[in-house]
Amino acid sequence: MSYNEDTGRFQFGPDLKANIEEKLSDLPDEAYDRLLDLVRLEPTSNSKLKNQWNMASGSEVHQYLESELNPFYYRGDNSYIRVTKEAKDFVRQNSGLNQYVTEESGSSEDVSENIRNRDLLMDLVTVAQSLGHLPDEKEIEANSSYSSDRFRNEFGGLFEACQEAGIVPDSVTKDDYTAVTENKKEQEASQAEDRESEYSTSDPSAAELVEELQWVNQNIETVPSPSDMNELGIFTGPKYQDQFGSWDEALDAAGIDKGEMLLQDMDRVAGEVAKDLTQSEMNEYGRHSSTMIARYFGGWTEAKERLQEWRKEKENDSSEEFDNMVNDRLDDILG
Repeated sequence: MSYNEDTGRFQFGPDLKANIEEKLSDLPDEAYDRLLDLVRLEPTSNSKLKNQWNMASGSEVHQYLESELNPFYYRGDNSYIRVTKEAKDFVRQNSGLNQYVTEESGSSEDVSENIRNRDLLMDLVTVAQSLGHLPDEKEIEANSSYSSDRFRNEFGGLFEACQEAGIVPDSVTKDDYTAVTENKKEQEASQAEDRESEYSTSDPSAAELVEELQWVNQNIETVPSPSDMNELGIFTGPKYQDQFGSWDEALDAAGIDKGEMLLQDMDRVAGEVAKDLTQSEMNEYGRHSSTMIARYFGGWTEAKERLQEWRKEKENDSSEEFDNMVNDRLDDILG
């Protein structure tokens, strides 16, 4: 047995291989299925496994891995979850994953490519089911774990990916799909024109600027930026600079609490990674970059300190709200 610095685990020799295979054979069905998920999805994360396994948090994923699959996984670069070689070989040999290897190639590289494609298609099916229709590129960017470019690179296009996933009805052609997509773009453009006709875009009032900024804020999941306004709104970023002095002051005027949104995003990601939040993890799983957060709070360390304060404030608010509710109830009972 030797220590592997890359995995941070001991590498088992031939004398212990049989013991590992015996433990794998004795895994309960649920644990084995989830190990199979790890092999298919690796490198993966608490966040993705939380959705895959329908768990409440990244912390629950971490606890499950440690209690049920500890000997068979490790965390590689940037804390990505990976499967040990012994476990991976065993699962592939006993679960039919090698069916993806063509007779002509027979290489492990082909296995990885086909498993990767399968993950993309599974994600595409999930997005289509949640939307209730075939997604366009904009909807993929908003709802998928992968970019539209990724589907284009792997399958030649989004329509081809939908075909590969088996979610395109036989009666639908690529021309039909393109026509629907173009029609949706025209509808969005028409809606923007309708909003634009309500305002004087050459010299909008502060109230008009605020209303449009609030509309954009309702249609995205991140703190609105000038580029979001340029893309989605009918006014440009510089008009807000002229009217309010800065973009952050425009957010304040619209009642958009940038600090609160950044803290909520940090809190969400911290719950998923189930440990001290790092900048790389924020960049990977967050809706906002660690650079934006550090700039707003005066540094990454300061941002994490503010997160702890914010959590305590929330706990105190919840406790106070509960106490008030109890007191109100007692007043009702006692008259």
